[in-house]
Amino acid sequence: MQGVMLLLEIAVVMLLLVEVFIRLRARRRRVQNKSSAPASLAACLAPATDVAKTRPEVSSVDAVVPSITTTCGAEQQVLSINDLLNEAVIYMEYGHYAQAATVLRWYVDLNPHETRAINRLLDAYLAMADIDSYAELLEALGEKSGAATMNEAWWKERVDTGLAQDPGNLELLVLAEKVGMAVPVPQAQAQASETVMTAEMALALVSRNADPAYGMAVLQRAIAHEPLRLPLYAELLRITHQQRRIEDYLNALILLFLAVRIGGKTLRERMLRAGVDLGPHPLWSVLAQWNGDPEILRRLAQSRHLDIPAGLSGVATDR
Repeated sequence: MQGVMLLLEIAVVMLLLVEVFIRLRARRRRVQNKSSAPASLAACLAPATDVAKTRPEVSSVDAVVPSITTTCGAEQQVLSINDLLNEAVIYMEYGHYAQAATVLRWYVDLNPHETRAINRLLDAYLAMADIDSYAELLEALGEKSGAATMNEAWWKERVDTGLAQDPGNLELLVLAEKVGMAVPVPQAQAQASETVMTAEMALALVSRNADPAYGMAVLQRAIAHEPLRLPLYAELLRITHQQRRIEDYLNALILLFLAVRIGGKTLRERMLRAGVDLGPHPLWSVLAQWNGDPEILRRLAQSRHLDIPAGLSGVATDR
């Protein structure tokens, strides 16, 4: 037991030494920055009555806390952007991303126009794989008055970088539309490395984006994951009907028939009548005469190069 306590004490001491080393490096860099600025010496030698006159010259970009001069030779307490960035860089060099993010988030909240600190903070969130905080910061920058004005290329790069780690992140997808970007269209078939598109997520995304191509892609991806969720088919049929895309409407209707099977007669007939309103097509009569045999629908889908989700195909085979 004493041996375990001794090991714990050694570990604590080592952590304290590392923390002291990091802070000493940060202080050394701050001292170097201050020594290279002759204006600091002038401010120190200025009489106390001149402090109020010189204070407006210190912008929030250069300092969070204004310079405080007491007596000649007293240490000037200045927290500059370079000090913060240097300290954050040291934390990130040693893998202390959470500490770096804490320092930078405090500064960015007070100075939302400082691009260097913003970029450092976003990089820290990426290193931590904290995409929620990453998206929250981007959203706050887009809504907060006085925030840094970024160009379209910067927004596109940052949103794309976040979506590369979390392709289904709802906040980032909505933000892409808010800033006027072309919303990235997900692939219809989800890859193994991608975030699963649930029915709830897909319906929320579609409700926030009026682009029919985007909505169809999102719904098709969700149907591939949850092929028995009828609201997905209802929304897909609504979009294709509204756009008068007969072939896409027929594809969605074939999948709906497989999902509801012979028992969903009322729903099938209602959706079929809505499709007939789009115009003539030989498949309307084929679907109207369907006897409940899933093999007929599978052959029909194959002839149209329509992929049937694995879960939907299995249900149709078992029934």
